[in-house]
Amino acid sequence: MSSMPHTSKPRIVLLFPQPLEVGDYSLEIPLSILAVAAPLHADGYEVVLIDERLHDDPERDLLAAAEGALCVGVSTITGFQLKRSIHFSRLLKQRHPDLPIVWGGYHPSLLPELTAGEPYVDAVVRGQGEVSFREIVSRLEAGEGFTGLAGVTFRDAAGAVVSNPDRPMADVSSFPPAPYELLDMEKFFRLNGGRRALQFVSSQGCPFKCTFCVEPKVFGKWSGRNAEQVVDEIEALSRRYRLDHVTFSDSNQFASMKRMKEIMTLWLERGLRMTWSGAARADQMEKITPEISALLMQTRCAQIGIGIESGSQAILDLIDKRTSPEKAIRSNVNLEAAGVQGCYAFMVGFPKALPEAKNEIWLTLMLIKEMRRRHPEIVTVTFYVTPYPGTPVYDIALSLRLPLPKKTEEWAEWESTSISTTWITAAEKDMVERCNNFYFPFAYPGRQMRMRLSRMRWKPLLYPLHWLALLRCRFDFYGLPLEWRLMQRLGRTRRFRRIGSQIGALRGYR
Repeated sequence: MSSMPHTSKPRIVLLFPQPLEVGDYSLEIPLSILAVAAPLHADGYEVVLIDERLHDDPERDLLAAAEGALCVGVSTITGFQLKRSIHFSRLLKQRHPDLPIVWGGYHPSLLPELTAGEPYVDAVVRGQGEVSFREIVSRLEAGEGFTGLAGVTFRDAAGAVVSNPDRPMADVSSFPPAPYELLDMEKFFRLNGGRRALQFVSSQGCPFKCTFCVEPKVFGKWSGRNAEQVVDEIEALSRRYRLDHVTFSDSNQFASMKRMKEIMTLWLERGLRMTWSGAARADQMEKITPEISALLMQTRCAQIGIGIESGSQAILDLIDKRTSPEKAIRSNVNLEAAGVQGCYAFMVGFPKALPEAKNEIWLTLMLIKEMRRRHPEIVTVTFYVTPYPGTPVYDIALSLRLPLPKKTEEWAEWESTSISTTWITAAEKDMVERCNNFYFPFAYPGRQMRMRLSRMRWKPLLYPLHWLALLRCRFDFYGLPLEWRLMQRLGRTRRFRRIGSQIGALRGYR
């Protein structure tokens, strides 16, 4: 638990429940509660951050921090984190029934009325939370209610759910820097193998309107901190924590290429030497200039994450992605030339009642194979189509009368890397898994894969597997997967997971 010096202002507790049930992933900074904490910390409030992953007994520490607090804020996304949010909120209400509990994040922003109707939630902050939550704190401090508070959904004294008008998105340049000092950063570094890396948000929202993505629903538009602010803050963080790497956790870091050029130019002028990674779109990377390519290389950009989504042009048109498989391949060529690893995300399993869904899984796998064949160093991640409320894809699922969650507890099972829907079969999931995580990497191994294989005791067995995988890819025959079953039994295959998998799926991993 983070501690703060005693102040005359009340204590605010912000909770970040564990995002994924599995534990084999790197920990990322709980940026959502860090962002909401920034204005409060700048105003002198005692802010306590509870990240479940960092506590031996998170229930005990949360209850202790909540004792005498003005309120508790909970950040959550759909899926496992929602399940943990429900658990902790119920626990708080049992121990402190009069303590206001305020939820924020992607899930309550998408389903504010349903969420605010739960007995363990008193109010919901919709969308951008920095200003709205600060005003909630002011109201609570003054003993006032939430009537008319923009961007907030709450239960009134009679128990009725009330949604106030939306709050216009504020310019993120107006917010104070994120208070990383409220976290035990050294513990984060230790838990991540000693690598001195952190995540940083330089913008919010996205100017595109992909129909599966909740970003337009949650934020409405794009807003970015100016280049000098970004580099000033990163330079200060680098000095304070002796950083090796910075990950830009923006939804679309390259929404303004002019701003990114300014950031990279200042990066070089300040002599920053850590590596960095970020997120972009294929059509942005497909048309980068030689100047931008050189800046990516000179600033030591290590990886760019791009949401390709599908190898089917019909699906790309359906979801209004405004790109093509050909642009995906060209973006890969440009990143390779700049010495940057591409991390590409794909979504499969569209409802078969859609005519556009014909062969979409196969076409996506063939695009993944082609991209890996051309550049084995890339990373490819697959998600399953997950209709989220507020998106046109959700409306399509409703129009097709597909079964969808109706209760908050049911949404807690709605996880994009393991979701069970009626429109994708177990056999199709298995096909995606064995191609993306076994056959393609074994057929076209990159440096990291080759190094990992070389350290295994039974590596002589792996060379025949490589040639067999290559033969399968050459003839596109992936049936009778005996070697895949063997590797599964030996426990040598593990799905690529990341803490941001749900957030990536929600906003399309750009």
